[in-house]
Amino acid sequence: MRSLDTITVLLLAAGADAGDSCCKKRLQRLIPDAAAVPPDVHEGQPRLVVDPDPANVRPESWDDEDDGPWEPEMVPNPAFAWRPPIVPNPEYTPPTLATELEEEARKAAPWVVLGVGLSALLEAAQLPVEALAGLLRCAGPLGGALLGLATPLCSCGSLPVAAAFVRDGVPLGTGTMGRDGERW
Repeated sequence: MRSLDTITVLLLAAGADAGDSCCKKRLQRLIPDAAAVPPDVHEGQPRLVVDPDPANVRPESWDDEDDGPWEPEMVPNPAFAWRPPIVPNPEYTPPTLATELEEEARKAAPWVVLGVGLSALLEAAQLPVEALAGLLRCAGPLGGALLGLATPLCSCGSLPVAAAFVRDGVPLGTGTMGRDGERW
């Protein structure tokens, strides 16, 4: 039985790569419309305003007849809050089921390994797990939920701990309530 636990931990640890699965940028399903043209005025704010630079004045040598009418330089208005509409991305292809399952397994693997490790540590430390199991048998699902709140693991990491408690004789409902009581 120990060799099966060791093999399971090694297999889970081999797939543990939470870095890329959490932070990898994927093609988005919806994107801002690149063809959308901003209006000249949005919510009472003009898109462009006169450049406040003091050098943005009509030159003295400017002649309207020769040079045409002088217009001050315009700059983007910082108060203009228009955003392009969101449209479906034509380059987006939804991930396959296998890809989604692989990504979720990679996210969960470190926590499952941590839970298995914590269960193994509790067993190796020869702590009175039987006494805790006895308390949980009497406490019922509410006691299991309270223990789950005190466990610093996500649901993936608390599954091996709950399995260890069930193996030590804690009723299934109490063991699974301990798993469901943890903080997300």
